[in-house]
Amino acid sequence: MKSAAPASRELTQTEERMRSIVNHVIDGIITIDEHGAVESFNPAAEKLFGYPRAEVIGRNVKLLMPEPYHSEHDGYLANYRETGHAKIIGIGREVLGRRKDGSTFPMELAVSEFHAGTRRFFTGIVRDITDRKQLEQELRRRLHELAEADREKNEFLAMLGHELRNPLAPMRNALHLMKMPGTNNELVAQARDVLERQLEYLVRMVDDLLDVSRMIRGQIELRKEPVDVAVAIARAIETAQPTIDAKHHELSVAVSGQPLWVGGDLIRLAQVIANLLTNAAKYTDNGGQISVSAAREGEEIVVRIRDTGVGISPELQSRIFELFVQGDRSLDRSQGGLGIGLTLVQRLVEMHGGSVAVFSRGTGKGSEFTARFPALPEPRGHQDPALSGVRGPAGDAPGKRILVVADNVDACESIAMILRASGYHVRCVYDGSSVLKVATGYRPDVVVLDIGLPGMSGYEVARQLRQLDEFRRTLFIAVTGYGQEDDRRRSQEAGFDHHLTKPIDPDDLQAIVARPFPPP
Repeated sequence: MKSAAPASRELTQTEERMRSIVNHVIDGIITIDEHGAVESFNPAAEKLFGYPRAEVIGRNVKLLMPEPYHSEHDGYLANYRETGHAKIIGIGREVLGRRKDGSTFPMELAVSEFHAGTRRFFTGIVRDITDRKQLEQELRRRLHELAEADREKNEFLAMLGHELRNPLAPMRNALHLMKMPGTNNELVAQARDVLERQLEYLVRMVDDLLDVSRMIRGQIELRKEPVDVAVAIARAIETAQPTIDAKHHELSVAVSGQPLWVGGDLIRLAQVIANLLTNAAKYTDNGGQISVSAAREGEEIVVRIRDTGVGISPELQSRIFELFVQGDRSLDRSQGGLGIGLTLVQRLVEMHGGSVAVFSRGTGKGSEFTARFPALPEPRGHQDPALSGVRGPAGDAPGKRILVVADNVDACESIAMILRASGYHVRCVYDGSSVLKVATGYRPDVVVLDIGLPGMSGYEVARQLRQLDEFRRTLFIAVTGYGQEDDRRRSQEAGFDHHLTKPIDPDDLQAIVARPFPPP
């Protein structure tokens, strides 16, 4: 028979081990009696709630609960004592805890029941789940953003299909009219005007899509130089004028008489202003008023575009520069567009070190877009960029021999027809491997060369021809769908004199071809 002393020591050691475990776990452990009075409060609970153990022992556990748990607690214990029906014993649940400083936090609570003699006790194990709840909230937010992005993407794709089909219908009708027997010259001229307008619309749409893609990948590069904003405004008005005239708007321009110099890319600055003007024209009812102004304000050049259009709601103003966001998402809306123009505006302005903002008093009350750019001092000896460009003087244009190389037969022949109509001798070649043989026999003065050729790229064709003495002074013009700085550098290294991006402007091509030859 064991003596009482070893049994007592074993019991004491067991109690000490249990006490050590309770005191060193990371979860708070709280024991209460059946009336809610706290019997034990481990160190983790002290840290969790901010109370020292001495301030909690003997007090009602409601001290650690905010409303509504605080008022429900006594009723729950009384009901359990009378009926034995437990709501949370043996079941984990999420509740709110209240710290000594009055702040609350989410916690996970697991309650168990035990008896000591005739008395009944409850042990609650609590764990702070603030980090988990924050993560769950962040995940919900991200899921909502992804769902919203997916919705906007689907709407954009539907809109893109709709917008691409819009110009194709009148273009097909115009071509059909031109092919009909008996069509007179007046109808042909009208059909041609339709084709030109719709083609320009398609080109602008594709350009915007490409710009957005390049912008997202960080591939838009600016050719910065001192630019007078008045020149950019003049070019922008040329671009937006057809849209403004089509809706019979009144356009007023107020630009400072002094040059407004900024450091920027003239083409991109004109694009910014043209997008804002076109946007104002589209979203203003027929016969509206549009104004563009530019002036120096302190150390900034400020451009403002105002309209008397449909206005912008306060909710939309906060999102108007986001990608694919538009005021009217319906497929039958009359304004058209892809919802990317204002995103381009904002990014391009920011790339110039500036900022753009919108203000509207609400729906039906017009809008004002304000673009701000850092001002530059007037440069010395600077040539007005409006005076330079691809269009040079017409020299010994007629009589030149031109070789056009493209794998797309229609593209090649259409360029040839335009050049032949101007009096040039033109031959077409449709693959890179045939160019060398044809060129050495034809001896062209100008080679219009598509870069993306089957068999041998346009780069390689240009390099090989440039190595021959008879092509030292030949004018080489690259035609390609790629127009970034790296693309232009690569074509220059291959021996090209000019780099035109598809779809090329026939006027630009003719102006380049018409230039006099450089001296030998």
